[in-house]
Amino acid sequence: MNNLQDLHSLVSELESEYDEKKQIQILEQIGKLLLTQYEIRIDAENIIQPLRVEAYYYPFLEPHKFCDPCAHPSSRKIGAFGKLYFIENQFGYPGVDLCLSQGDYYLSFLIKNSQIGDKCFKQMDLYDRFSDRWKEIEASAGVLQKRPEPLIDVPVFSTSRVGLNTEGTKFAHAPLAFVIEINRKENGKSIFDWENGYGKTRAVADYMMRYPEENRRAQCKKLIGYNSNEVLNTLKGLEHKG
Repeated sequence: MNNLQDLHSLVSELESEYDEKKQIQILEQIGKLLLTQYEIRIDAENIIQPLRVEAYYYPFLEPHKFCDPCAHPSSRKIGAFGKLYFIENQFGYPGVDLCLSQGDYYLSFLIKNSQIGDKCFKQMDLYDRFSDRWKEIEASAGVLQKRPEPLIDVPVFSTSRVGLNTEGTKFAHAPLAFVIEINRKENGKSIFDWENGYGKTRAVADYMMRYPEENRRAQCKKLIGYNSNEVLNTLKGLEHKG
């Protein structure tokens, strides 16, 4: 598993970190690696390339450390680095988690959107594709592998997780979801779902605020392929709030 060392190192860093902002930054780094450097190989015909993932972290032995009430608890996720976990009901929807826990805690990334071959899959579709093989797949240790050709200079956008019971929930809209190919469509419609108030426009504006360039219109066009007054106006609003 030497080829996974970059992920192991980040997870170890997360384990020893207690500052919430820094923990979120580490989870973002992990999410970026998963989307640009890694793929999930079930078999030769089923290579999952994640397009959007959501981070869930809960060190239950130290709940004060990062108490994310939305993390799905299961003993099958403990110490399951690099394995898949099939969720029968994730807030009403089944799904597939990639586990990255190296010890007695929960750390997983829900695969919200992905691609296998030339077909895109949403969370439930991915679950349905493999639901009759879940025991076999969960037992497989080597599904997470480096991409033969990693994605270089591909922007990774951060946004809110989708569909959580957010009332009074800690980390409800923390930037714990990560997206690439933000313009991706299938049958003329976007493949992505967004949390209300945290859509594509907000994700692009957030990115531009965090990684500012001198020519904002040029940066916007570089990121999404066209100039968007909506993005630029949203960016102005975020910058005004500071």
